[in-house]
Amino acid sequence: STKKFLKSVLSWSEALGDVALGSLQIHELVADHAWFLSEYLTDEDAATPTAIPPPANGKDADDEDGEEFTRAALQASAVTHYALAELPAAILAKLQSLPGPTDAQIKYNHTCPPAARDALLTRSTLVFATVQNLRDARTLLTSYIQSVESRPMEDLKKNYLPPKSKNGKNKHAEKPKCAPSHVIFNSMLLSILQKDKKTGPLYTWLLKGFDKAEIANMYKADLLRGYTTKIGKLYFDIQPPPSMMDTIENMMGMMGGGGMGGGPGGMNPAMMQAMMGGMAGGGGGF
Repeated sequence: STKKFLKSVLSWSEALGDVALGSLQIHELVADHAWFLSEYLTDEDAATPTAIPPPANGKDADDEDGEEFTRAALQASAVTHYALAELPAAILAKLQSLPGPTDAQIKYNHTCPPAARDALLTRSTLVFATVQNLRDARTLLTSYIQSVESRPMEDLKKNYLPPKSKNGKNKHAEKPKCAPSHVIFNSMLLSILQKDKKTGPLYTWLLKGFDKAEIANMYKADLLRGYTTKIGKLYFDIQPPPSMMDTIENMMGMMGGGGMGGGPGGMNPAMMQAMMGGMAGGGGGF
């Protein structure tokens, strides 16, 4: 099939070319094809992992990695390859075509997956950061805030942290009404990644709450956690547990032709509030 052929070409470009994760142009072709397939699916097909009957081994006959033939899987694969192709503008164009989150998708402690637009923004940012391409990550997020996100940034900042109680302590504060914002998470993430290794605890704190609230409900959460673990090691020298090393190595290998679809804890929320307060209006603080 076209999909299998493109991945084979990508694998050869990685093995024989001079770009570590494969030809940027081939990544773009793989991304274009995956997004095209995601639009081809009907709403009923998009929600059905077995829309195309798999063989006896439970995998798509055209996908040696067993990637589900769903809209979520195809869109995730598309933005991943666009990120590896260094094309933030292409990702932005795709995100602009998607609807914003529903009330259910931003409700505090929601159990449904986040809005595709939010999830794909975060996935793209994590891929960019994993391959140490913060330039394109900043370009994407800045453009997204300016042309896609319609909610006031100040409101999103306020919703990110639980409100304080009247006595100034959080112990008896009411629960937040909204889930952590993907835009604010990505903005603070990129800001932290530009600092020195001493901000490792801040990264750990930021990730802890967001992982439980949002990443856990996203497509292939374990793969995303592989990204965040790799980011912690790259930028802050946070060593992953031995059990994660094979996962990280496999993940980095998959970024090419193979297909893509604990540090210290506890951080004073006041530090997060100060960081958000210092964010530039449209620039997201990076």
